[in-house]
Amino acid sequence: MNKWILSACFLALTAAPAAAADVRLESYRNPANENFRIFNHMYLDGARGGMMASNAWLKRHGGQMLFCMPDNLALSTEQTEEIMLKSADKRAAKGDMAVASLLLRGLQDTFPCEKPASQ
Repeated sequence: MNKWILSACFLALTAAPAAAADVRLESYRNPANENFRIFNHMYLDGARGGMMASNAWLKRHGGQMLFCMPDNLALSTEQTEEIMLKSADKRAAKGDMAVASLLLRGLQDTFPCEKPASQ
């Protein structure tokens, strides 16, 4: 049974790799159906997780963090979506804009890092 499930997952992942590469604002705001809406939220959660993991790595290795979110804060999917959509509105983003880029800019707007005194 486990081999069958693993094979099905592998097939699903390799069947359309380009489709999962990116989500654009237009398709995020206007999903074709409920499955696409769910996929969009999963994508946004994954983008948030990747950005937070990158930030943690940068912090641990002394690099310039992308944004400075409080350590004790956990963003929900709804909060993440709100940040991304506010970023899109602020920038008057077109429908072909990548959702992940808008999220990063929104996180930077919402959780800016303090600049060193020398800047």
